[in-house]
Amino acid sequence: MKQGTYANYTGDKLQKFIFNNLVEKGYTLIDRKKFDSSKYLEQPIFATEYTVGKSIYETKIDCDFIIFHPKKFPNCLIIESKWQESTGSVDEKFPYLVYNIKKCYPCATIVVLDGGGYKKEAEQWLRKQVGGKLVKVLNMREFQKWSNSEEL
Repeated sequence: MKQGTYANYTGDKLQKFIFNNLVEKGYTLIDRKKFDSSKYLEQPIFATEYTVGKSIYETKIDCDFIIFHPKKFPNCLIIESKWQESTGSVDEKFPYLVYNIKKCYPCATIVVLDGGGYKKEAEQWLRKQVGGKLVKVLNMREFQKWSNSEEL
């Protein structure tokens, strides 16, 4: 398996993990094009690859997950997943991600980070960026614990 293909495969595992957590918590998958109008149903819903607006480069930007819960997340919550199993360029992508979240994203955002292939200092830097629209940076175990609480 080529390196890029393998990275997508392992990254998909983290997205499936988040997806399954949402379904287990009673969220219903909605087509991303119908997400906004579906909020009127007043039930927990989510969409994947949802367009949140324009990036800092003025290009279309999609998030991994957007969720709506009428009581817990009436203004929605975005979840971004970042998996890096081996050393690579993910460290360099963190500032771009954080800047977009803080300047371009429409609502609170959680980043789920795991795989262990990023520099420890990059993870520490990312965790220090929490504030404003970036409300949490969690690894898989922390996300599972948070998901098991009544917060999700």
